[in-house]
Parts: sequence; C-alpha cells; structure tokens
Amino acid sequence: MDQVVSLHDCGVRLFFCRLCNHDYLWFSSYEISKISTAMPVLHNYAVTYSLSDFSYGISWNTAPHYAEDLVRMSLYTTPAVAQYWSRTRITYNAVNSRSLRTDDAPRGVNSPDLGWRNYLDPVCPLSDRDMQQVGFACYVFTFNGQQPKGVTRLGKKGAAIRIHREEIDKPLAVFRDETVRPTHPLNPLDISGQVNLYEPISIPPHLLLRTAEVQNDWFVFSGPHRVHVPKRILERCQV
Repeated sequence: MDQVVSLHDCGVRLFFCRLCNHDYLWFSSYEISKISTAMPVLHNYAVTYSLSDFSYGISWNTAPHYAEDLVRMSLYTTPAVAQYWSRTRITYNAVNSRSLRTDDAPRGVNSPDLGWRNYLDPVCPLSDRDMQQVGFACYVFTFNGQQPKGVTRLGKKGAAIRIHREEIDKPLAVFRDETVRPTHPLNPLDISGQVNLYEPISIPPHLLLRTAEVQNDWFVFSGPHRVHVPKRILERCQV
C-alpha cells in the first residue's frame, strides 16, 4: 500500500502557476564573448526569491546564502519552463556615460564596444486557450495559508510578471517506488529518491533536470499534474 501524507494537514497549499512576462525579459543564462542569452527556463531559487519579495539591499559577502535564505521564506517553487517562446536580439554600445566617448577606455581605441543581449519577448495571453500554453509553468508550495501574489518582477531589468494561479485542492503526497516522470523540471537538490533518466539544463547557479524520471520519492497526482514534492516540503511535514 502506498504511503500517503496530506499536505493540507501540514499547513501546505499547492498551486499550479503560469508566469507571463509583460515586458522583455533578460537574465544571463549563458554568455559567449559579448553575447548574453536568456533561456526559457527559470531556476526555482530565482522564482522563490521573487515571489517572496526577498532581496539584499547590502551584502558583505560575495557567496550566496541559499540555505539560510530559503528557510525564512513562506513559499517554495519548482523550476519554471516556457513551452512556447521567442527572442529578440538587442545590440548595445558600451560608451562612457560621462564623456559619451569610446576612446577613453583602457585600450584607447576609438571604436564602439558592441555587444548583444537575447531577450525573451513579452507574453500576453488573449484567450483561455492561450493561457493554457504560454508563460513559464511551475508549481508553488505556500506555508502561510495564503496564495501566491498576482504580480512580481524578474530579470536584470525587473520585467513585470503576471502570475495566473490555480490551486490543487487538498493535495496528497504519495510515496512511489516505481518510476514517475513529473510534469515540471527538477532541482537535483530537492530529490530524495533516485534519478533514472534526465535531460540536463545548464543554468546558474547549478543545473536543472528536464523530463526526469524518479523513483522511491514523493509525488502529488491531480489530473494532468504529477508534482514532485521537494525535500524542504517533506521536512516541513516531518516525513
């Protein structure tokens, strides 16, 4: 018989969310020379920080403190991925903002220092069908009895993000020893069981797993949703 834990009884609510950027979204997933590109994937740490309104005004250390920070937040998310997306390349010219010159750089060459940024285009769903396809899909676990907020900002330029959410009613975490493929990417640090198959996504601060197959772990099954339950949620439920 499967082991079952009620997340609702542990004070945890679960939501399926789609994050739609209403502006050009840019963050550096990877850089080659002077070309910076944003991939259609959001690390779950970035989404968790954003939805929790958590940031540092002043930091004395260069190393991040993810473990310490995440404990203080009232929610936790899975990684988010966009199924349909497009990009726009924007060229920028690095000039001295005071002199408006390019020849006072250390190399002393009067030549524009050109670079390119590949932005993710804005997404504005126009119908219910669009809403089921566009945007970054992810799952959000909340601990304070509230639902995720409806708007936030993400990326280097703080692009406006609209969040469409749907609650999964009375979610039950079920332990499965057979292989399950979740309907979302995974953070390998969230996995308690064994990973049999995965497609890696290289993105800072560390890789994610797309189309992963996991066994001996906990999942929530609800209609089309197969949600992997992260370690942090299991610890909260004392599993």
